[in-house]
Amino acid sequence: MYEVIKEINLKTIIENFNNIQDYVGNIDVIPVIKADAYGHGAIEVAQSLRSNVKSYFAVAFTQEAIELRKHNIKNDILILSRCGFGDIEDLYNYNLTPVVHNFSVLQSIIDFSKSKNRKLPIHLKFNTGMNRLGFCKSDLDYIIELYKKNKDFIDIVGVMSHFSSSESDTDRTNKQIKEFEDIVEITKSNNLEIKYYHISNSGGVLNHKNAHYNSVRVGISLYGYYPKKLESNPLNIKPAMSIKSFIISKHDIKKGEGVSYGPSFIADKDMQVAIVAFGYADGLFRFMSNKFSVIVNDKICKSVGTICMDMFAIDVSNVEAKVGDEVIIIGESKNYKINADDLASFASTINYEILTNIGKSLRVKKVYV
Repeated sequence: MYEVIKEINLKTIIENFNNIQDYVGNIDVIPVIKADAYGHGAIEVAQSLRSNVKSYFAVAFTQEAIELRKHNIKNDILILSRCGFGDIEDLYNYNLTPVVHNFSVLQSIIDFSKSKNRKLPIHLKFNTGMNRLGFCKSDLDYIIELYKKNKDFIDIVGVMSHFSSSESDTDRTNKQIKEFEDIVEITKSNNLEIKYYHISNSGGVLNHKNAHYNSVRVGISLYGYYPKKLESNPLNIKPAMSIKSFIISKHDIKKGEGVSYGPSFIADKDMQVAIVAFGYADGLFRFMSNKFSVIVNDKICKSVGTICMDMFAIDVSNVEAKVGDEVIIIGESKNYKINADDLASFASTINYEILTNIGKSLRVKKVYV
């Protein structure tokens, strides 16, 4: 049976993790496996890395963490953004650590903890310039006062922030580092026994070693990419995902004939066109029509015509190709490579969105190697 597959190399993800760990040295690397591990499969990635991780896995919201617990992931799990809104009981029941970024959630956790006479570990998130989520530095006095009154019910084990442009804007990032450093110093001067301080994402790991503190959060680099495309490979990482489809039809068209809807492509010569089983319902972007290329039998073939929901067309005039032949959308052959950075450039987006968009398709079979 011909299938469209997403091939994920878990050994590559482990190697990426270990290479990143070697790069940062004696610092905890927190793998970010939200959004189904950027399309790579959160459960499988967590199972492959659980013996390597010293501290936390990080996810976006509580249900993602619960799924990991149901699959026997016993490592600590940090919930980065969407928790505390009606799911506080789950935090206790599943032994999860929330990132708290506003007073309403903080107070709700304190109140619930009091009602159960239990203590919950939390990380506090501060806004240092991202202006998305987080307490302000000026909130610290009240936070410390609140904490000292409720030490039996909350345990502040971590303080964190998030960079807005660590891969591209050094001045802005340095301002964030200075703001975070002030926050760190205030917590230390008030004798708060904070175990984890973290602000660096993948860009921070690479570009701002002075901001590694004692833990860093690594997302996109875990899966083999940099936040911003680089010619060099300082972390020694490589993509872990390949996307492979197949040709479902092949036919000749004459000069002047069109291909697909519109048509957005008109042949300027007689040519051969093949139809590939993959479309925007599988994770491509319609905006990419007539722009990107794929690999067929170790040859580059350009897409032609508007991408459809279930398929797209390619020019195979100069390739020995037949129905059933493999088509590499992301991956490599003997002489050619196509990765998520390449597709992102044609879609006017970022590699993160390519990976997660293709990754969430239920029509693409996931295969682990």
